[in-house]
Amino acid sequence: MRWPAKIRAGSTNNTPVCTIDFYPTFLAASNTTTPEGKVLDGVNLMPLMTQSGDIEKRALYWHFPVYLQAYNQKKDDARDPLFRTRPGSAMRFGKWKLHEYFEDGKFELYDLEKDLNERNNLADSMPEKLAELKKMLYNWRAETNSPVPTELNPKYDPNFKPAEKKKKSKKKK
Repeated sequence: MRWPAKIRAGSTNNTPVCTIDFYPTFLAASNTTTPEGKVLDGVNLMPLMTQSGDIEKRALYWHFPVYLQAYNQKKDDARDPLFRTRPGSAMRFGKWKLHEYFEDGKFELYDLEKDLNERNNLADSMPEKLAELKKMLYNWRAETNSPVPTELNPKYDPNFKPAEKKKKSKKKK
């Protein structure tokens, strides 16, 4: 970010934030009040940007109760070729990240300080941490009335492996 006289050049901050924080930050930066009747899910990041304070430690949540289009697994280094395509929820709290997949009820737990690429699933080896984060996730979903699918996709195949796209050869004229 660049804002002469407001943000110190070359400054950094490692506090996890989310895109929902941008709107409250833009309101604060422009000295605009929150529109009447609007609830802001994010927080104002100006204290972090201007190094005038911190924001409250909080969990960040992502909820996808629908099927999404896949990205390019090779380019984004996807360990799971169906990641981002299946319905589920995820959360981050401090160094911990939890994924829940609705179709098969599986959980993945990662220590992002030691495993930023999310390769070592700790869900089975850390049942207490898994239970703590699951409780937070379930409470958040209840508070926000976030829908969870109750029926499986009848076309869901847990053994699905995407086929490699064949390169189309261009015929010379």
